Amino acid sequence: MTNKPDVSNYYYFSPETGYPAYCRDPKAWFVVKMAMFIVSFSIQSYLVSTVLCASLSFLGVWKVYQVFVAEFPELRKEMAISFLFIPSVFFWGSGLLKDTFTFSALGFLVWGFYFLVIKRKKIVVALITVFLAGFVIISIKPYILVGFMPAIILWSIQQLSSKVKGAILKTALVPLFILFGIGFGYIFMSTLGEALAEYKLDTILEKAVVNQRDLKSDYHKGNAFNIGEFDATAGSILSKFPIATFSAIYRPLIIESNNAVMFLSGIENLIILIFSIRVLLMVRVFGIFRFIFKHHLLTFSFFFSILFAYSVGLSTSNFGSLVRYKIPCMPFFVATLYIIKHLRQKELDEINANREQFPDQDIFYSAQKSLR
Repeated sequence: MTNKPDVSNYYYFSPETGYPAYCRDPKAWFVVKMAMFIVSFSIQSYLVSTVLCASLSFLGVWKVYQVFVAEFPELRKEMAISFLFIPSVFFWGSGLLKDTFTFSALGFLVWGFYFLVIKRKKIVVALITVFLAGFVIISIKPYILVGFMPAIILWSIQQLSSKVKGAILKTALVPLFILFGIGFGYIFMSTLGEALAEYKLDTILEKAVVNQRDLKSDYHKGNAFNIGEFDATAGSILSKFPIATFSAIYRPLIIESNNAVMFLSGIENLIILIFSIRVLLMVRVFGIFRFIFKHHLLTFSFFFSILFAYSVGLSTSNFGSLVRYKIPCMPFFVATLYIIKHLRQKELDEINANREQFPDQDIFYSAQKSLR
């Protein structure tokens, strides 16, 4: 429980005791350590262990749900759909898997940051929560934290800038906030050093290229997807942003499904795709950028979901892995769509109310036309 995996410990076991299959992988071994507490209270029953794991991990999901409901109380049902009822998320995020622990920890991390930086309440509890949740994520899937940092920095910058009164002062301070955010991110990455070594930029680019080539192997046939050729340069990687992000969020498509699990995932992705198109049409596609910075939580949710989806779509080579790897970003992406739809509907309702109150004034007609 206290030492790192050591191959020599393997010889303490025998066919009668069973062998620890994950002792060579520190990240998987950490999950085994956490699962030990759950299994100890489950009478060595896999079913009971799974129920306990799902119940405990739900606490983190509930925490992030509470954060979004606190900011958008009128969207209580929509946020429940986003965080609690997406089938692939609660299916892959509730068993004895890495994804269960990391997704729950991500929920606690958002909740802790929300009270620590945004609300500035429950400081001690929030600080402990952020530390423990961050430790779990770093120990199991550090790349989640790497994708989380840019979005959290943007969240902080927007919250800080919203407190500044006066356009001139805000113009002067926002660049300083940005520089502070970049500096904090650099210090954070440098401090974690060894834990995030394999997630440095150059290493990530090389791994993405290797995975992309690996998908052409025979054992991936029928379950692989190809986003096209690219090399380990920033320009080539960025050119794959549209297709990689689309693949992570909306694939596998129904026509790409070759088994029952992939088919169900395809149905879910089709529903999300239709919903996305509906929201884009509602805001006239590029009008979506008007809403992203209207609320600090929406800013975080949008950038985290998009950046995380991009990284997953770029580095994942087959649908079997994709449906699991993308679950941290899907609730935030669907929540983003619901929030943008809500904000746009409020605009339209205000315009219609003003037209009814002042039917002879063309200014409201002009405002409605410009918003559309």
